[in-house]
Amino acid sequence: MVTNDRYTQYDTWAWLYNQTMGPQYSANQIRPLETLLLPALSANARLLDLCCGTGQLVQELIQRGYSVTGLDGSEAMLDYAHQNAPQAEFVLADARHFHLPDQFDAIVSTSASLNHILSIDDLKAVFRCVYVALRDNGWFLFDLNHPAQMTRWWQGQAVEGEITQNYAWVLIPVYDPRDDSGYFKIVLFQSQSASSHPLRRMLYRILSLRWLTRLRLKVLNRFQNWEPNWRHSEMIYHVRGYPEATIRQALAETGFTEISVQTIDGNPQVDNKHSAYFRCRKPANGK
Repeated sequence: MVTNDRYTQYDTWAWLYNQTMGPQYSANQIRPLETLLLPALSANARLLDLCCGTGQLVQELIQRGYSVTGLDGSEAMLDYAHQNAPQAEFVLADARHFHLPDQFDAIVSTSASLNHILSIDDLKAVFRCVYVALRDNGWFLFDLNHPAQMTRWWQGQAVEGEITQNYAWVLIPVYDPRDDSGYFKIVLFQSQSASSHPLRRMLYRILSLRWLTRLRLKVLNRFQNWEPNWRHSEMIYHVRGYPEATIRQALAETGFTEISVQTIDGNPQVDNKHSAYFRCRKPANGK
């Protein structure tokens, strides 16, 4: 069943995502696409970005000459996507229930978006929709966070965050290996009136430097003490970790062939430091 409340919840993240993670994740995901997918496609291939968010990756692919459609379940995310990629087509739909038969040469889903699908049955439903939407011999590429990786990194500590003159945010992931469930919490601070003290503003600019990430995260962990008058809010998004073998089996049962998996560095042995990139293909006459 379509869970509209879930997509309403993602709407609340859209503004911050468009400002911060959307551009960053888009830049990070071009590399694996260049390595694992784009060389196998024709210059005028038609692509679907599944769970496209605010559309920065869609625009990057359009600039490379591809015809791209973005699909997402959050209307607010797609409002930004239309602005970021005005030449693209966008579809507001649930990833588990969309129907776009035989339209695409390749479908991608990046930034571990499919970890937000919370059961293997629902994930199989996504795979079936993808299979139907692909043309014969079409490729499907997606990445997932997996249990070993999540156990290592998702320990309730801040892992990402920024401080600007008017707002700050921090992302804290949590994972329970006993049932492969997890969530990440985004804490947002927003200035309400007067700016911070000039010395503090200078410090925030310095903390934006990449090599000061660890110090910046320490400050963000106590940011409510630093800026007690800034409005504080939290967003929580639940995810699930899926073992590699479970995903391979689900893809094979759907009908996909040529199933392979590797890390972003091209290592076919998935380790606990990296997410897993799955690539598979809808065979000829695979309807």
